[in-house]
Amino acid sequence: MFLGNSVPDNEENTKLCICPTCPTYKKSNLSNNVFCARGKAKETVKTVNCICPSCAVYKKYLLDQLYYCTIGKSAEIQS
Repeated sequence: MFLGNSVPDNEENTKLCICPTCPTYKKSNLSNNVFCARGKAKETVKTVNCICPSCAVYKKYLLDQLYYCTIGKSAEIQS
């Protein structure tokens, strides 16, 4: 079993995170960010045009999934 890359939940990644600019984030009125590090959103998510691949955190940690707000932390996802 291979798990996704671990993304640290730190201030640097919080600053790099573009979740708040994502159409899904806005449409779902989410209250958190850095979902690839912190896990699924507690709110109900309405998926709309994920922008994860354009995020510096996504690129830095070589992530390969979309909608971390719905699937959870990268480190917990089976590829």
